[in-house]
Amino acid sequence: MKRIGILGGTFNPVHKGHLRIAEIALKEFKLDKVVFIPSGIPPHKPKAGIAPKEDRFRMIEIAIKPFKKFVASRIELDRPGYSYAVDTFNDLKRDFGKRAHLYYIMGLDSINDILSWKKPLELFKMCKFIVATRPGAKIRSLKRLMKFPPLKINADKIDIVETKFDISSSEIREDVKAGRSIVRRVPKEVVEYINRKGLYN
Repeated sequence: MKRIGILGGTFNPVHKGHLRIAEIALKEFKLDKVVFIPSGIPPHKPKAGIAPKEDRFRMIEIAIKPFKKFVASRIELDRPGYSYAVDTFNDLKRDFGKRAHLYYIMGLDSINDILSWKKPLELFKMCKFIVATRPGAKIRSLKRLMKFPPLKINADKIDIVETKFDISSSEIREDVKAGRSIVRRVPKEVVEYINRKGLYN
């Protein structure tokens, strides 16, 4: 029975924090692979400042090349309209089969906002959640959220993983625009791609 991690987001751009979270989830939850899924049109984020989808996908391909168990998917990029997680997981269930166990890898901010998503409770029927926290993150809001009846009954489907990485894509974009180095936070080959394509300038 396959155990598959799903790491979604705008990846604008993908950085070492994303890769590290995927590595931790792969090891700690004994996953067979981690699928990186860049969003086509994210419903909860403004379109301004988001790099073209083909560039974001290509940066993921470049970043995950050294990792045998990481793959990139175009499932949201090629689907018209907004990229809703519940639609994606319905498609993934169909593609991987009913016997596959899916693990949704996300950050603390995402899980705290999940009740504002499209059909959030449907997601709990399709996957388990691996929530990655940044150093010093306050999980009080999540603990409060878990007291609500809809999530309380699904508490066993949420695992929290602490990470030592505190990397922000928005800060990376600001640093690129200001001409500051991002090489410590972004894979070298991705930095070269950003510079070559003139992204975030």
